[in-house]
Amino acid sequence: MRCILTTLILFCVLCSITFTTSVKATSPNASTTDNLNGIALLTSDNGWTVGNEGTIQHFDGSSWSLIASGTTADLFGVSFGAPGNTNSNAGFAVGGSGGVATALFWGGVSWFPITTGLSGAGAQKLSAVFEVSASDAWAVDSVTGAFWHWSGSAGLGGGWNEVSTATVGLNSVFMTSPTDGWAVGAGGIIYRYAGGGWTQYTSVSQTLNSVFMISSDEGWAVGMGGVIYHYSGGVWTGPISPGSGSQNLNSVFMLSQSEGWAVGASATIVHYLNGAWTVIQNQQGTNQDLNGVFFVGNLGWAVGNAGTILTISGQTPSGLPSTTFESVFLSSSSDGWIVGCSTGGCGSGTGEPILVHWDGNAFSRGTVSAITSDLLSVFMVSTSEGWAVGGIGSTPVILHYTDGVWTQVSTPPITGLLHSVFMIDQNDGWAVGDNGAILRYSSGSWAQVSSPTTNGLRSIFMFSSTDGWAVGVSGTILRYESGTWITFPSPTSMQLNGLGFFDSSHGWAAGAGGTILHFDGTMWLNVASPVSSNLNSIAQNGPQSAWAVGDSATILQWNGIGWYTFTPFPPLSGNPNLNSLFILPNGFGFAVGALAGPGSQGTVLNIPGMTPIPEFLQTQTLLCIVTLLSVSIFAVRVRRARRVRST
Repeated sequence: MRCILTTLILFCVLCSITFTTSVKATSPNASTTDNLNGIALLTSDNGWTVGNEGTIQHFDGSSWSLIASGTTADLFGVSFGAPGNTNSNAGFAVGGSGGVATALFWGGVSWFPITTGLSGAGAQKLSAVFEVSASDAWAVDSVTGAFWHWSGSAGLGGGWNEVSTATVGLNSVFMTSPTDGWAVGAGGIIYRYAGGGWTQYTSVSQTLNSVFMISSDEGWAVGMGGVIYHYSGGVWTGPISPGSGSQNLNSVFMLSQSEGWAVGASATIVHYLNGAWTVIQNQQGTNQDLNGVFFVGNLGWAVGNAGTILTISGQTPSGLPSTTFESVFLSSSSDGWIVGCSTGGCGSGTGEPILVHWDGNAFSRGTVSAITSDLLSVFMVSTSEGWAVGGIGSTPVILHYTDGVWTQVSTPPITGLLHSVFMIDQNDGWAVGDNGAILRYSSGSWAQVSSPTTNGLRSIFMFSSTDGWAVGVSGTILRYESGTWITFPSPTSMQLNGLGFFDSSHGWAAGAGGTILHFDGTMWLNVASPVSSNLNSIAQNGPQSAWAVGDSATILQWNGIGWYTFTPFPPLSGNPNLNSLFILPNGFGFAVGALAGPGSQGTVLNIPGMTPIPEFLQTQTLLCIVTLLSVSIFAVRVRRARRVRST
């Protein structure tokens, strides 16, 4: 039996190894240490990459080999047609050095220069090229911002024509058809080609280095500082998060509407899957900048400085980020959201805003279009719509979840963070925060309403559009009735952080110093507490069952008579502060909080056992566990059977 168990454990280990690596360094017979700047794949066994000093390499399915280019100029872009519609006998490569632009053409046998018309002040450094066909291509200049159009047949009278010039340099161009295309560049400029000409469409806050269009109606752009922008419905929105933090992104490639990749500085690789961008942990064995990425099917290549070549494939689990979680909401046991501090740390205003989705099996990062801030509360109206609030410094932030994206919306002119949000339905909701701020959502927008206090408010609970409660600093308790918020008598001066009700006659509030208050339908009363640590969240999920969580991994349970401390088994490591809990009527729930230690994930505990959720939930690992448990049970039964026979 020990042999069987050992074998199964080894099987589990092999399962976990098999499914964790999706990016690896590979350079089969790589023949250059020059920086590689662009890549184009035609098939899995036919690809090209270009780089500095005229470097061109070809991949034949087994190795990369140098191909004569006939130039020593730096090359930055290469194109053999639109992804999925390439021409192995017609390709363009562009670049430039010393203020002189260059262009090459592949005719199926060799590369040769095609510089007719490519002259004058607008031709200094071509940064990108896109082939529509062998007789129709566009290139852009990163110094002058010139748009260059190729027409005709290479070697038989074709030539370049400078069509127009952008206000600043351009870094990338992508055509969806001969009559429609996009270009991006310095200062965040975005140009569109339509109606036979290039015009500025919009601009964003950061320089954009690459653009990729899925169709004429949808696309993505990436750039400096790790920004990611999305085009849909005629509008560019962003920056989308999570991107790469502060690392520049240099190239983006979309396999479909639901999956894509971006690469950038210091070997940064970002994966887009089912609505979320996730930074892939560095497994590449290099910290070189990556400058280009291209896919054929599920196989991709990325190229970069010092001749770096990587293969990319498979899917990597998103897991839980290393940050403090502040709030959790569950629509069901198979759908919920967790929000928290930005990845740069609580109050830092750096990194990326954090919203994590639970699908019943695993966690994945949500797509966010908002400034970097700490998110302190989340409430879902349905699985497809919800709200999150928070802020950074004295600036409040409100995010709205629709169409699979969290988007920042305008906030009334208040000062301070928003700490709690509660929605009655999709058209009516409330939020409270610092300085006694109370906001109401109606008619599609948020507005400030009159507050009877300037004390900070930390939690809100609404029964209906005409009945609710809020609590906060210095024991503040507010009641909403008859269309007005009023101050309600409080038995404590301690800060109240959490508020929860089972029904209108059974409510709880929890706060600093282990404070617990109970509402009996008429008044709030102090209740004996077994702890002195701060309590941050409280919830009742049944007539005789309630929970509260707080600092230093404090967990309390109420059994209908009194509160007592609950100790998980195994005990929690690191004693992290627990900031929020949510329990469904069926007893399933989560408690969330700070990191257990440096570099660990944010804490997520499963109620009722209060057991930690592992960093990555993978089907393979769960299968191993189930198999191991099944065989263990089988082993126990066999032993029992043997004992019965022996007696």
